[in-house]
Formats: sequence, structure tokens, C-alpha cells
Amino acid sequence: MAKQSAEAGARPIRDGAARPAGLFVGLTTLDTIYLVRRPPEPDEKIVAEDLVVAAGGPATGAAVAFAHLGGRATLVSAVGSGPLAAAAQEDLATLGIRHHDLRPGEPILPVSAIMVNAAGGERAVVSAHGALPGAAPAAAGAARALLAGADVVLVDGHQLDVAVDVLGSAGRAPVVFDGGSWKPGTERLLPHVDVALCGNAFRPPGVGGGDPDGVLRYLLARGPSFAAVTHGPGPIRWATAHAGGEIRPPAVRAVDTLGAGDVFHGAFAWSIAVLPRLTTAGMVAALAAASQVAARSVTRFGTRSWLAQDVETPTS
Repeated sequence: MAKQSAEAGARPIRDGAARPAGLFVGLTTLDTIYLVRRPPEPDEKIVAEDLVVAAGGPATGAAVAFAHLGGRATLVSAVGSGPLAAAAQEDLATLGIRHHDLRPGEPILPVSAIMVNAAGGERAVVSAHGALPGAAPAAAGAARALLAGADVVLVDGHQLDVAVDVLGSAGRAPVVFDGGSWKPGTERLLPHVDVALCGNAFRPPGVGGGDPDGVLRYLLARGPSFAAVTHGPGPIRWATAHAGGEIRPPAVRAVDTLGAGDVFHGAFAWSIAVLPRLTTAGMVAALAAASQVAARSVTRFGTRSWLAQDVETPTS
């Protein structure tokens, strides 16, 4: 593989272009996020230093970042009805995100309980989305029409049947896959994907842990023309069929790493949505820009407080 080097350089996320439109298909949860000095011991009760309640999930967090950076975000996910769903819907509406519900009228919204360590920003997550219900037939069919006018599509591997159905439409926009982990059926999604951005926990069949080059080869052989593997604050490895390299994210003091990957994917989607065409150079620049936005997001507690910051990337 011919190696090319790229450092995360200064690049404003807003460049005066018309507002791009993004379609985000995947998971929505209601996150209860507690800031704690340490996790509780068995049979111990502790008092959190802070609390945030917000809509979460990979595609949802990406849509939040995309909308904050100036895009028009449409989220396709299962939220349903009831007080928990109402809280998530209100959060999305406040952020200007259009939502298409795949399970309207049903109390199905999964809830995640998250503790963030105030000392180092690491998080522990308990989620109830393992048995996530599929889409109602009418809602799934209507989701396909939302593709019209989209400048970019992001899928997170949840709501797989809907995602594959939507991406099977002709004349679609570039598709980004957020690969946080391997899920049953992921192999059905990859042939429809242009860009695969995976975390270091993504383990395709037959690829061992700690082998980002193996992950990149696996992805490029199954559909995507550009792939990258992130590793927290470490270098981002990227590759195409003919080249590869690394992006080094900016070093920051992390207060809360929850949702940083979602922000990264949303910012990347924004950056490629405004490109006239996909090129390797453009996608490498998008990785650099997205890594800077994600770095900003971890400097404050919770998945919403970073939205109060300047949306431009650092200039040095």
C-alpha cells in the first residue's frame, strides 16, 4: 500500500456553501448521562455531580452535529410514543432535526444509562436497545422517499432492513457507514456504502483485534472505495485501493468522550456533502476537519454543551 501522510490542518467547517441536506438512518435512544467522580461500589449509592438527558444513538448524534454545522438533517429511526419518546422528539425538534418515526404510536424507545468519570472523561454505558424493533411496513416504505434531495446519507448499522431498502434506490447520494461494531447483517450494507468509518472495536469476521489494516482491507474488498479506522485520540488510519495514510487529531484535555464518534461522523458527512465530487484528497481533508470538531466536543460534559461553542475548527 502506497503510504501518504496527512496532518489535521486548519479548515473552517462553514465555507459559505448552501446548506447541505443529510439523511441519517439508524438508532435513537434516550440517554441519561451522569457525571460522577467514580462508579459506585456494590450496594452503594452515590450522588452525581451533573446530569444531562438527551436523545442519543450513533445516527442521532451524527444528525445533531450535521445540523449544528449548518446542514438540514433528517433522521430515520424508531422513537414511538409515550413520555420518553416525547422528551426525545422535543430534543430533536429544538435542534432543528426533522424526524421520520419508524414505529409511530408504540412505546418502544430504548433508554441508556451512562456514567461519565469526571477525572478522565471515560464512560460506562448500559443500554436497552438489544431487542430494537424493526420498522412498521408503512413507515419503512415512506422512508425511501426521503432520499430525494439528500446530499449525503449516513447509516449506523441499526434498522438494517430500512437502510438496505433506502440505499437500493437509484441515483442516491454518497453513503457513509458509521461502524461502531460489527452487527449481524452488516455484510448486506457494505455493498451500498461509499465511505466506511469504523472504530477500533469494529471486528469483521476473520479479522483479529488490533489489526486496523486488516479491517481496511476487509472493507475495501466489499464495497466502500474509502475506509478509515479511528482509535480514540490516536491516529486515524485511512485507505483506498491505491493509497493510505494517517490523520493525527488535535490533542485536548478530555472531559467527556461520550458521543465523540457520533460528532466525528456527522462533521465528516457535512464536509463531504458540500464537495462537488468525492475525491481522496477531499475525504482526507474531511477526516481532518471532523477530527477537530470531535476534539472540541469532548472538552465539555454531556452531548449538548459543546453546541454552544464556535463551529469553526481551530486555526492552529
